[in-house]
Formats: sequence, structure tokens, C-alpha cells
Amino acid sequence: MAEISFGGLATGLPTEDLVTGLMAIERRPLERLEEQKSYETERLNAYAQFKGKLDGLRSAVSGLSLTSQVRTTATQVASGAPFSATSSAAAPGSYDLAVVQLAQVQKTVSGGFASDSLALLGSGSLTLGETVITIDETNNSLQGLAAAINATSDASGVQATIINDGSSTNGYHLVLTGKDAETAFTPVVDLTSGGEPVELGLTTVRHAQQAEAYVDGIRVVSNSNRLTGVIAGLTIDLTGTSTQTSAGTAEEGVPPHEWADPPQYQTSNLTVTADTEALRSKVQDFVDAYNGVMDWISAGYPEFGAASTASTTEEGEDAADSNSLSSLLRGDASINSVKRQLQGLLSTVVDSSGALSSLSQLGISTQRDGSLSLNATELEKQLSSNFTDVGKLLAGDDAGEGVMKKFNSALLQLTSTSSGLYAEKKTRYDAAVARLDKQILNTEALMDKKELALRERFNAMELLVSSMNSQSSFLTQQMDLLSNMMTGNN
Repeated sequence: MAEISFGGLATGLPTEDLVTGLMAIERRPLERLEEQKSYETERLNAYAQFKGKLDGLRSAVSGLSLTSQVRTTATQVASGAPFSATSSAAAPGSYDLAVVQLAQVQKTVSGGFASDSLALLGSGSLTLGETVITIDETNNSLQGLAAAINATSDASGVQATIINDGSSTNGYHLVLTGKDAETAFTPVVDLTSGGEPVELGLTTVRHAQQAEAYVDGIRVVSNSNRLTGVIAGLTIDLTGTSTQTSAGTAEEGVPPHEWADPPQYQTSNLTVTADTEALRSKVQDFVDAYNGVMDWISAGYPEFGAASTASTTEEGEDAADSNSLSSLLRGDASINSVKRQLQGLLSTVVDSSGALSSLSQLGISTQRDGSLSLNATELEKQLSSNFTDVGKLLAGDDAGEGVMKKFNSALLQLTSTSSGLYAEKKTRYDAAVARLDKQILNTEALMDKKELALRERFNAMELLVSSMNSQSSFLTQQMDLLSNMMTGNN
């Protein structure tokens, strides 16, 4: 049952106001604890926002830390060429290609059968190379035989399917396919039914052959129509064959490519050029991301000014929020340590086999506010004349690590989800908030007890005053009665 309080009925005092005012004073330590908790939360949010800036820088750096990422090249194939090509860090160059034949696997097709599920094959065996498949009442349908062939395909190199050509009679065909262009096979059928031989009517409709091409006059063969590793960093997809310009002079029993006068084919040009635009864009992304980190740090020092100004209301609100959060970490030792670490990496001198050794040679320089500027003319000059050396400076080579590889290693540590800067601050935050929550809980319980005690004291005072008022009224009545009696006797 709730406590009933008659505040001020006897004394006339504003009891409720007095209790509220006194408890407001008592609750000040609790308010300070809650403010401290809010402050810790805002600081963690600031660290999270800073980590987001570092993540952006790491993303930009990671695109420059591997050789395959900085030595990107583009391919150009002559019109009408029977191939296409894509580059992955291939060296710039020009190549003449001719395609003699495309790779294809062997296809052998059976005659038609009325059903693929009925036992029409009798018993016996089917031999594919050194693999012998026994046929009996358990698998003597087309479906059963196809399943048996597929069960041994790893050994035989042959797979089976069934095709229905739609004919009203004998529409089912067994199709045998070699696993690759090198696999040629000659099926040997030994089947009987009721003492009579059963013929599968096998016909090879396509023979196995490897792809054959010439790259700058060098003969290349492949089990696939995709050539990888022929030219380092290039993938070439063969899509057709080149026009034969000379039949050559045949020699009996000798492969055409070994003839003294071999066939000749029209060549098509493949050109690989340095993709300077892609690398230029990545360098600009790095500069922008680095400046994003430095802008965020500078936002905590408004007297020095940030390196960029928002141009819209929404951007202005975002900037104000960023400034507010970064100001919470103003002077923070860990933030300043990161800043010094990044600035130190900028001045890294690379020991590589290339002609470039520092970022300043790419036109990247540090401004007074700590941000970077990029001289586009100088960068373009180096990309045009020293494309390979630019890659060595950024990603490194066998002689040593590049600047961006060093950046990437540092940023991976700083942004680690288990041991990075934010992860460390989050661990400390969790411990601090747990302590504050416990203190807040204990303080709230203490405040409840104090308020209850205060109300009880006021209630006691009201009861005492009420009792004294009652006694005063009684005495007054008695005195009046005594006075009346004395007046009556007179």
C-alpha cells in the first residue's frame, strides 16, 4: 500500500517543494555520474568517427600496396581479331597473334533408342580406355549405363548424358563427352541380348583437339580456349580462328607445324599499355583520404581552421557534428600519436631498384596545416616516363617495401577490430561504463532511501505539530471552562 502524506496541513509549510528542493541538491552527485557516462559515450563516438576516417585511408592505401594494383595496364585488340584479352599487371608491349584451331572435347553419340529407362541393352561390358564397365540387369538401360559411366568418369575421363531428340520413335541418344581437349577415347562395346549382339551405334561427331595459336611466331597449345600464363599478366580468350594465308607444303606423317614449309596464318595485334589514368585516380584517392584524416583532427582546433568547408546545409551539419566530436579528443595523446605516425610515413625513403624514392617526387607535398597537395603536372610526368618505377615506389619490389605497403601495415594495426586504437578505447569504455552504471545504481538506491527518510521526518514533524495543536486546543477549552466557572460563582 502506498504511503499517504499530508504535507503542510499542520505546519502550513510547502513540504513537497521542500523535499523536491532538498533532493535536487542531494542528486547532484548522481547527475555528475550520468554526465560522466554521457561524456564517455561521446568520446567513444569520436573515436569511432576517427576510425571511420582511418578505414577510408586504409581502403585507399590498400589499392596501392600490391604490385598488381599499381602496375595496371590496359589492352587493345585489333578489330576483327579472333580473340579478346584482359590485363592484370602485364608489362606494356605489343604482340602479334594467330589462332590455328580452337580447343574442343570429343563427343561420341549413340544411335536412337525407344526408351531411356527400359532394359534394352542386354548384358556385357563397355570399355573406355582401361576402364571396363560391366552391364547387367541392374544397369542395362540408357539411364543405368549413363550412371555407371559417370561413376567411373574420374578414371576413364569420360562423362555421359542422355539427349531426347523429340522423335516419336527411337529419340533417346547416349552422349559420351571427354573431360578435356586431351582426352580421346574409343569405346569398345560387347553386349548381347538373347544371344544376339546389341549395337549402340556409336559415332564420334567431334574429335578432341587442343587449342593451337602463335604468339609472335611461337607455337602455343592449350587444353582450354583461355590462355593464361602465355604472356605474364594477360588472359587471352580464343573466340575463333585466323585466316590461313598459305597452305604450306605437306609432309607425310609429319604434323603441319613441323613441315619445312608450314601453313601461314593472318596475325592480329594485341597491345598492352600502361593504365596511367587508373593509377592517377588511386593516388588522388590516397591524397583525399589522408586529408580527410588530417581535416578531422584539425577540426578539434577551430583556431587553426579545417582544411575544407561544407557548401550545403546538410554538409554543414555533418561538419559541425564532426567538429564537435573531434574537439572531444583535442590534445588526446593517442590521436596525436597517430598523426605523427602518418606524417612520419609520408617522409619514408624507399630503397627499391627504381629511380624514385619518395612521394615528393610524385608531386605530393605537405601543407602548413598538415594536409597534402598534389601537383598533377609532376605526377603526370612521372606516370608517363617512369610508370614502372612509380609502381616500385608505391608497392615496392624485391629490393624492399614500397611507401604504401608500409602505410598499409601501419593502418591494418591501427584499425584492427581486436587490437586497434578503437578496439582498445572500446574495451576501456566498457569497463568505465560498467563502473559508472554500478555507481549510478548504488547512488539511485541511496537517493531513494534519503528521500524516504526526509519525507518520514516531515511527516513526523507534521504529526508532532498536529498533536501540539490538539493539546493547545484542549488547554484553551479548559481555561475557558475554568474562567466561566469563576465568573458564575461571582
